[in-house]
Amino acid sequence: MPAAARRLALLALGCLLVTGCAGFRGGWESVAYLGDTPPALPESPSFFEETQNPPALELPGLRLQVTLDNQLRTYDTQLYLFVLPLYIDPRERYWKNHSPGKTRVFITVTPTEPGFVFRPSQAVLQIGNRRFGGVAGFDFDRWDQQGMRVREGGSWEHRPVATELHLDQPGRSYHLSIDFDTPVPSPESREILLDLSQALGSSRHPALPPIRLVPMRWRRSYS
Repeated sequence: MPAAARRLALLALGCLLVTGCAGFRGGWESVAYLGDTPPALPESPSFFEETQNPPALELPGLRLQVTLDNQLRTYDTQLYLFVLPLYIDPRERYWKNHSPGKTRVFITVTPTEPGFVFRPSQAVLQIGNRRFGGVAGFDFDRWDQQGMRVREGGSWEHRPVATELHLDQPGRSYHLSIDFDTPVPSPESREILLDLSQALGSSRHPALPPIRLVPMRWRRSYS
């Protein structure tokens, strides 16, 4: 085959691989809820059903979204032409945990009024009968070189929160996180509880109730 024809064939094959590949991956994750009764969750999502943003927890004066970096991937399959297996990885992996030995909790806080204060060192993560205090807190946003929030330019970073952070802009979503000095808990556990009663609050409202987490299967498609 002439070199030009070979290059054309390889290019066509590459395009076919890009346009004709699909697949799916999935596993377990922890979903936050309030109260004593877990929410009704699907036992096994369909192929086209994907986990969207974490459910919003509505509380007096604010709205919360809570996730842990303990999402466990139990399978990863990629298909050629949507039929033939191209890549299969059955290994279990905590694919969102980038700090072995630590657990990070992500908290998106949208206050509806001023007065809320975030104190990450006061947070407590309970796993079974073990309790862990927050060892570091972060504020994810776009920052300039002087450490000021900017709407354009700058860079997106998780900036450390020294002691406390005042959430003084109602309607704005603050993307916060807290590190705990413990390996990620299994997402299949039903004994995970997050206590923010001293870590996030306002003098105008009662302390936040415990946030519990329940196992849920997740699935993502590549197509």
